[in-house]
Amino acid sequence: MSSLDGNMSAVARDIFRSWTGVPEPNLSGAAHALAVWPGAVIEYDADGDVVGANDIGAHLVRVASETPGSPLPGLVALVRQSGGAVCDRLEVTFDNARRWFECIALPSGGGVIVLGRDQTYDFNIRQALFDSRQRYRDLVTISSDFAFETDRSGKFVFVSPHGALGYSPEDLIGQHPRDLLVDREVEDSELPFHARTAVAQSQIWLRNVDGEECCLLASAVPVQGPDGQWAGARGLCHDVTHERLRDSELAQAKVREQVVAYVVNQIREEARPRAMLESAASMLGRATSAASAVLSFSPDDGWHASASYGEWPDEVDLEEIAGDFTGAEDARRLEIGAHRLLGRATWYHGSVNGAVVLLRDKGKRTWNDDELAMLDAVAGQLAIGLRQIADQRELERLSTTDSLTGLMNRRAFVADLETAMERAERNGHRGVLLFVDLDNFKQVNDTRGHETGDQVLREISRLISARKRTYDLVARLGGDEFVIWLDNADLALASRRADEIVEALGALAEAHSAPSTPLGASVGLAEFRPDSGESVERLLIRGDEAMYAAKRNGKNGWAAADRAGTGHAGDDDSARIDTAGPGDGDQNDD
Repeated sequence: MSSLDGNMSAVARDIFRSWTGVPEPNLSGAAHALAVWPGAVIEYDADGDVVGANDIGAHLVRVASETPGSPLPGLVALVRQSGGAVCDRLEVTFDNARRWFECIALPSGGGVIVLGRDQTYDFNIRQALFDSRQRYRDLVTISSDFAFETDRSGKFVFVSPHGALGYSPEDLIGQHPRDLLVDREVEDSELPFHARTAVAQSQIWLRNVDGEECCLLASAVPVQGPDGQWAGARGLCHDVTHERLRDSELAQAKVREQVVAYVVNQIREEARPRAMLESAASMLGRATSAASAVLSFSPDDGWHASASYGEWPDEVDLEEIAGDFTGAEDARRLEIGAHRLLGRATWYHGSVNGAVVLLRDKGKRTWNDDELAMLDAVAGQLAIGLRQIADQRELERLSTTDSLTGLMNRRAFVADLETAMERAERNGHRGVLLFVDLDNFKQVNDTRGHETGDQVLREISRLISARKRTYDLVARLGGDEFVIWLDNADLALASRRADEIVEALGALAEAHSAPSTPLGASVGLAEFRPDSGESVERLLIRGDEAMYAAKRNGKNGWAAADRAGTGHAGDDDSARIDTAGPGDGDQNDD
């Protein structure tokens, strides 16, 4: 201890002796307390002069004297004036560092003793804590996120000042987060608001004040009570709805691109029209999680369901409702029973050529903008595909159809006849070929003109097609030759059909031919038996031979060829011919 004045008080001397190690066993309690005081000790006399101080106190006095406006002299003067203890905080600079002393000035025998304790560390800790809290408060206030805290019951007990999801803090405090959930089936234990361990970036969907769905990323930590038990959770939520919607839009755009690319690829590369439509319907249905269908339309044939995917209920008649989607170029919504439909017509060069339709149960989600956009994108490509299919079918029809009469041509008939004979052989059924050649048709062309001749051929085509059954075949082989396949029939039925043809042509003869050369028909009948192994070519030859036999028999009648010998379908030996003219009755070899 250093002496700043020669006249030290007894207390100061006691402190001096104690701190300097001089034995003084009779120190009083107050003196002993001052002696062991860990901070600054400064003694002032009645005049306010320093009469003693320990090292820290002496340094404090010296710094205070060098600091203008130091509160230390004023503190001493206040004690002398009031006669009571006074406390104050003293800020000084030691070694170029700011330090704070908590000082208490006590009256002592007319003088004053000042006790100072270095509170710099505690002050810094408190200041840092204050700054940290203020920083947290400022960040929470200005942040677009919201902070929360829940209690043991899971209810909000704190929400950041600006509120959340359009709600004010007052609206949310005391409310359970479950009331805001989009999916009410989520367990409380799965919610970040009930975190029992630290949770980072947990995605959760809540409804805002307007009822709209919002996606939040929540991070939370559990809160423990004084008893060490779980007492709630504390965390921060960040609204990522816009980001999720953008991600969803990008994902949906990618799906649309994939679906459209797939449909375009199918249109380009799939050789089978129905397979192309089935693939397109399947891709569209899987992309939208719905049943899907593609329909075609033509003014002549109307609406037809061309392809479908998924389960279509009986109460939804696609061909009946397809017209409901043609009133506008945009997609339209319909509801039928428990089902919700979304459909759009396909347009090609200003005309409707089909439609694409989606179906979903009402219990599932409604149609969204992404699905509307996908339907629009696919419809344009399907319109092209449907037109290509229509053109392809028209080419197929032209390649297999006689352009004058609309009947099958020779190539198509031979192909279908082979299939019919295979079916008859497989089922053990008979069939009969009728080979029809017009009598005196050349005279009609020569005397009445080819336009009349064409009219006659069209009327004969309608005549011989009038009683066509499901599996029967009718074709024009060329010129004035026609051929008929009667499926699952015998010669008795075939001969009656031949009589009808001959009789019907009699009526045409009066209108289109001269009495000297009447229009008529010679019909050759060739029966096919399933055990014969006969080929298509051989059956046609037998029918042709029977037709010529009818002509040799006087024309305008029919003749039936003997059946081909089993196992001799390719033989050229002549078959026996039974003939009949008008009014001769049925002739057959049974």
